Amino acid sequence: MEKITIKVLGFFIGFFITLFLINYINIKNKKIEHFKINVPTKEDYENQKTVEKKDSNFAEIPYKSYKYMCINTFFDTKKISNTEGRWYESELPLTEYKPENNKYHYFTYSKIINLKPNTINNAGSYGADINTIQLNGPKSFYFANNVDTNELNEFSMVMTLKIKDITEKNNIIFEMTGNTETINNDKNEYSFSIININIIINDNGNYDFIITIGNNVYKGNINNIDKSLIKNGDFIVFGLIYTQTKITFLINKQMYYYEPINNFQIKLSSTPIIINKNGTINAELYNFIYYKSVLPITEYLNCFKHNYHYLSGLNNVLETKKEEEKPIEIDNMLNDKLNELESKLSNYFELNQNNDKNVIEKIQPFNINTNSKPTNSFFSFLF
Repeated sequence: MEKITIKVLGFFIGFFITLFLINYINIKNKKIEHFKINVPTKEDYENQKTVEKKDSNFAEIPYKSYKYMCINTFFDTKKISNTEGRWYESELPLTEYKPENNKYHYFTYSKIINLKPNTINNAGSYGADINTIQLNGPKSFYFANNVDTNELNEFSMVMTLKIKDITEKNNIIFEMTGNTETINNDKNEYSFSIININIIINDNGNYDFIITIGNNVYKGNINNIDKSLIKNGDFIVFGLIYTQTKITFLINKQMYYYEPINNFQIKLSSTPIIINKNGTINAELYNFIYYKSVLPITEYLNCFKHNYHYLSGLNNVLETKKEEEKPIEIDNMLNDKLNELESKLSNYFELNQNNDKNVIEKIQPFNINTNSKPTNSFFSFLF
């Protein structure tokens, strides 16, 4: 009996040792396994069918069919009229302009706007110096989604500029004003409604970005942005995409999110939209585009290519070359330069949200006599 037990035990010990060795050999082979890469030959390419590649037209405004208003220095600097103090919509034929109708035709300003060479290429498009200049656009309610009720449900704003310096504590780069809203009829309380982007210098000398939508202030998530990212680059792009379920703010290709609090339906007022409130930001503006819809991220990324097409002067190169004389190098120049630009920009990523840092503050309502409900002009001193 003992001999049988020893033989059975020896069999299982040998069996398990064999399994262990087989498993070890398999693991070892996986570690040193090599994969063969077949390098395509010239013949492989010649035998492939030619597929026509349709390049994007970066000369066009991105998402053009959804654009509501655009001013820029790319197409025609004559649209900046210092004699009239007006910066006209980029695609507005001035021969068709009607002075009595400013639904989306122009921004006004009170000082001469000088054009400055950009730092990518002197042969490229110039920038509009808006240092100490506030741009006043059409009435805010023209930018609403519902022109009958002035309700704002969604929008996208993109602007490209070169920021040279910021010295004030508060610097509102963009603003639209909403109508005063009733908060509590019984207590006779009202709250103002506003949309703006405020750049604040923090104690470190860097920048905090504060966004106000309706009567809520969203802050804490876009803090301590390095001043070297904001100031003195070739250009910087700001984007604000708003829906009633998400607020997305973009600095170049970095994305920041807030979840909006909807205390009431935002209705835009008759005050003008504003770029560079009180002229506090020393900057050169290249373009401003407003959409009454959500801008897809692919189209937002095309804004960089659109900007570089003009700031690099590639538009002039391509226009002066006849099609039959255009070398392959010219066709590839834009992509090469865009790759170079890509390496200078921040990577595109979605930041992880830390709810402890995201502070949403409701703007406190103010009491007012029902016989004298405040007008929108009342709000100018608040910011």
